[in-house]
Parts: sequence; C-alpha cells; structure tokens
Amino acid sequence: MINGEVRPAHDDGTGLEARIMVHVVGASRVFRTLEVVVDTGYTGWMSLPEPIINDIGLDYMGIRPATLANGQTVPTAAYNAGLLWHGRPVDVVVQALNNKPMVGAELLAYCRLTVDWWDGGEVVIEERMPAA
Repeated sequence: MINGEVRPAHDDGTGLEARIMVHVVGASRVFRTLEVVVDTGYTGWMSLPEPIINDIGLDYMGIRPATLANGQTVPTAAYNAGLLWHGRPVDVVVQALNNKPMVGAELLAYCRLTVDWWDGGEVVIEERMPAA
C-alpha cells in the first residue's frame, strides 16, 4: 500500500492535488525520493522535468508522444528508470515534461486509488488483481 496526502496545487493555496512519495533510481544507481502528483488524466507511467532526469542519470530511450491537458500531442524525450512500487522494483518509462513530477494511469494499473478530496485528505493506492 502506498499512502500520500491531498495538498494545495499552487503556492497561493488554490486547487488540490493528490501527492505521494516515490523512490526513483537511474542507470548510474543515483537514487532520489520525490514527491509526485497522482494524475489519472495522464496516461503514461511517469513524467519528470529535465533537470531531475539529468540529476538522476536516466537512460535515454527515444521520442514518445505525450497528450497534454489541452488535447495537444507533443513529442517528448523518453527515459528508462527504476521505481520502487508497492515494495518491489519496476522498470518504468519516464517522459520529460516541464511540469511537476507525476505518476499516471499506466502505473496505476491493477490498483485501487482512494482519495479524500480535501486539504490534508488521505491518498491510498492499494495493489489489486482482478479475479481470474
């Protein structure tokens, strides 16, 4: 189970975001703990700004398309990273987007996401497998 918290999206206290902490590792074994936004509208695995990608030393994979919130599709640099998810290491594709670090719907597959949508509310991601 992964736990987090709902917090204001902006410095002025407006908007809300579901946030969790994740552990990311690059090819050079540089390890970073990052606070990320849980964004169910983002269909990828994870996005990070270029400075964080460079700091961790992620391996470049090529160009992949990303669809932005306004519906525009843009090419993005894609990288391979390791992520500790539900206590196990997984390989993920990280797209370089200059926004807040995010995890998306691809990473939430086979999970139950519960959010108490108020400032300070609880965020819970539970691993679930469909019945066979």
